[in-house]
Amino acid sequence: MDQLLDKILNDVSKQVDYAEIYMENSNSTDVDILNDNINYAKEENINGIGIRVIKDQKQGFSYTTNMNRIDETIKQAIKNSTLNTKDENVGIIEKNQDYKKVDGLYDKKLENPDLQEAIDFSEELIKLTKDKKCNPTSGGYGVGKTTIHILNSNGVDISESTTTCAGSISVNVEDNDLVSSAYYFDASHSSDIDAQMIVNKATNLALNSRDAKSTETRDTKVVLDYFAAVSLLGTFFSALNSENKQRGRSRFKDQLNQKVSSENFTLIDDGTIPGALNSAICDDEGSPTQKTILIEEGILKNFIYDTYHAKKDEMDVTTTANAVRASYNSVPSVGFTNLKLNFKEVTPITDITEGIIVDSVMGAHTANPITGDFSVEALNSFEIKNGSIENPIKKVMISGNIFEIMQNATAASEESRQLGSCITPKILVNKLRVIG
Repeated sequence: MDQLLDKILNDVSKQVDYAEIYMENSNSTDVDILNDNINYAKEENINGIGIRVIKDQKQGFSYTTNMNRIDETIKQAIKNSTLNTKDENVGIIEKNQDYKKVDGLYDKKLENPDLQEAIDFSEELIKLTKDKKCNPTSGGYGVGKTTIHILNSNGVDISESTTTCAGSISVNVEDNDLVSSAYYFDASHSSDIDAQMIVNKATNLALNSRDAKSTETRDTKVVLDYFAAVSLLGTFFSALNSENKQRGRSRFKDQLNQKVSSENFTLIDDGTIPGALNSAICDDEGSPTQKTILIEEGILKNFIYDTYHAKKDEMDVTTTANAVRASYNSVPSVGFTNLKLNFKEVTPITDITEGIIVDSVMGAHTANPITGDFSVEALNSFEIKNGSIENPIKKVMISGNIFEIMQNATAASEESRQLGSCITPKILVNKLRVIG
C-alpha cells in the first residue's frame, strides 16, 4: 500500500503545485438492537483515498474506494480545482514536524473484529436488561480498527492505527399508564467495555424515574449530569472555533485575553491525552497533535485552528492541530480533539440544600449560537433536598444563557467522563430557571 500511495503522490505532484493523499482503511463489526432482538449485524471493510490538490492557489478534491480508478480521481481533483476561485490561504503543511506517539489508542484484542463476539455482547445487553425487569428498545455494539495514512508533496508521511469499541442500550419500563425511559453508552480504544455497567446505568435511571411528581417553577441550583452538560456546552464551545470567529458567528470574536468565564474555570484542547477518544499522533492534515489552552482561569487565550483558518486569520497565528475530517471523502475543517474542563472548585451534591439534577436535555440544538440563550426540556430529572437526590420530576423545562452559566459554574463531581470530544465533570449551575 505504501508503494501505491507513493506512486499516486508522484503522479499527481507532476501536474499541480501541491498535493496531499489521505488514505483510510477500516475494518469494523456492528450489531444493532431493536426492542429485544438483534436487528442486524454486519462486517464492513472500507479502503478509501482522498486526493487534495492545489494549483494556482485553487484547491480541488476528489476521492475513491476503487483503486483501479486512481487516474480518474486525480483528473477529477484537478478539474475541480479549476472550478474554484483563487484563495491565498489554501495550503498543505511542511515536513519539519516532530511526531510523538500517544499511548492507549490500540488494543490488539480488537484488531480482528469478530462478528459472533459482537452478537454475543449485544445479546448479553438484551438479557441483562430483561433481568432488571426493563425492556430494551434500541442499542448495539461496535468494534473496529482504523488506519490513517497522510502524505503530501512537502514530504509529510505519517500513519497511525487505532482501535475502538462502543456499546449502548436504551430501555423503558412501565410507569403506571406511561413508560419511563433511559439511555447509556460507553466507548473506548480498548476492549474493556462492560455490558453489566452499561445496563445497570440505563436501567437504574429508568427505574428511579418512575412515579415522577411535578415541581414548582422557580430559579434554583441545577446540576447538569454528563449528558446534559455536554449538550448545553456545545454553544459555548462553538464560540472558540476560528471559522466561527472569522465569520462573525462567535460570541468571543473580539474578546481575546479578556475574561469570558469564571476564574474557577480552565479549558484545554488536548489531542495527546493517553487513551482519550480523540487523541492521535497528528490531526487530519498531518500536524502533530498538541495541548492548547483555550481559556485559562477565565481568560480567553486561544481559538482552535487548522492550517487554512490560521493563514486566513487577521492575527499572526499558526495551526493548533485541529484539522478534522469526517472520513477520506472530505477535506479538512476545524474541530476539537479532547476538550478537558478543569474547575478549581467542586461542590458535591451533598452540599446542595435545594435544587434539581438533570441527566439529559432535549432541544439543545435550538440554542442561539451568538447570544447563548436556550430553553430545553430536561429529561430524567430529580429533586435535590438537603444533599440528597430524591423524587423524580415530571416533564420540566430549564432555560438560561450558557455564557452566563460559565461565569459562575463549578464542578459537581470529582469524576469526569468523556462524551464525544468533551471531558467534563458534572457541572453545578448556581441559578437556572426551572419551569414546572
